Amino acid sequence: MIYNLPVETSGRPADWVVKPLADIAKVVGGGTPDTGNPEYWNPPEIPWVTPTDITKCSGPVLEKTERGISQAGLRDSSATPLPVGATLLTSRATIGECRLAGVPVATNQGFASLVPRDPNDSHFLFYLAQSVKPVFVRLAAGTTFAEVSRREIRRVNVCVPTEPGERAEIGPLLETSDRALAAAEAKLAAARQLKTALMQQLFTRGIPGRHSCFEQTKIGEIPTGWKIKRVSDVVSGNIYNGLSPQSRPDPPGVPILNVSCISSGRCNPRNVTYVDLLDKPHEDLIAHAGDFYVLRGNGNREYIATGGLLTEEPPPNCVFSDLLIKIPFDPDKTVRGFMPLLWQSHEFLRRLQSKAVSGSGLWKIGLREIRRHDFAEPPREEQEEIVNALRAAGEYLSTCEAELHALGRLKQSLLQNLLTGRVRVRVESGQ
Repeated sequence: MIYNLPVETSGRPADWVVKPLADIAKVVGGGTPDTGNPEYWNPPEIPWVTPTDITKCSGPVLEKTERGISQAGLRDSSATPLPVGATLLTSRATIGECRLAGVPVATNQGFASLVPRDPNDSHFLFYLAQSVKPVFVRLAAGTTFAEVSRREIRRVNVCVPTEPGERAEIGPLLETSDRALAAAEAKLAAARQLKTALMQQLFTRGIPGRHSCFEQTKIGEIPTGWKIKRVSDVVSGNIYNGLSPQSRPDPPGVPILNVSCISSGRCNPRNVTYVDLLDKPHEDLIAHAGDFYVLRGNGNREYIATGGLLTEEPPPNCVFSDLLIKIPFDPDKTVRGFMPLLWQSHEFLRRLQSKAVSGSGLWKIGLREIRRHDFAEPPREEQEEIVNALRAAGEYLSTCEAELHALGRLKQSLLQNLLTGRVRVRVESGQ
């Protein structure tokens, strides 16, 4: 049997051919030396790659591994030396993940690595393997233990340009997209660190340079002139639990905000599920843009008491789950946006989560604990400055997220077009 790419190849360029992967790469397995023999592991002369090393490696090139094996371990096991430029392809459990070997390595038996028959095909082969990942996954799906064999990988059909120069040009183009992605990921990580550091500073020490005197309180040291308040001091009316009917992922029914809607300080109405209600819900149980929701029940303690601001209008008559609590902050008692931002700060949330209790595998926090939770309140003018600073940091973070998302889409488009010949690479004569 021959396995084809999940793309249409009938319209391929005349100078592109369909051939088995084995024609352009040697498919090499790996092995594990006897773990009870220390001579096989010391000294760790050769980096020894496991699937965990692959998933932990954030960039396209792998140069460091958690463990290494000795020359004796390599000699007396089925581990095989792999050159720089080999595509390290996982073939067990985690299927089809790959990195380029940046140094000579060996792998364990969870790999079917690709060594290009033409060394100039190294990067082309790496990206080709990424485009064929759905085939690898599909081949492994029919087995009890998720694994795709080297024999099957060798027989996977791929569509490639016959001109070596074109293959050599495609790889660097895709490598450029990876470098752009890496830069965008680093930019996003820095933006997140900036916002976290700003929160730590602004909610505990205030606007930088503003305060020289501090006082010790029951929640720690705060600037002199700030007040200790409870959440109940800045709400208007009641704090509400939601509804508890069984929900389903698709219509028909009444849309309902649920646990999955809360993430990174936001409540996303696009993740609603649907419920059947016999009676029209009370107006206080209807969700509106500007509402703030807190997760009061979850199996993971790290998520309990996290909050999300509903920044866009949800579907009409949308309600919310009983695992959420709606907190109506009073704009006359606190600057709009201050409390939702404070709720994201590590110190505030850590103290609130410490009040959660566990039962029947579910962590919960009650209305009483939320209402009585203390926080440090700056004067109103400083609250406004804090909100403006953190909103600016949040907007920059959103811009970085959008940039990374756009570059990810661009790379996928390049993979689909460059590796099928839909978009051709000009090869200079003489190459």
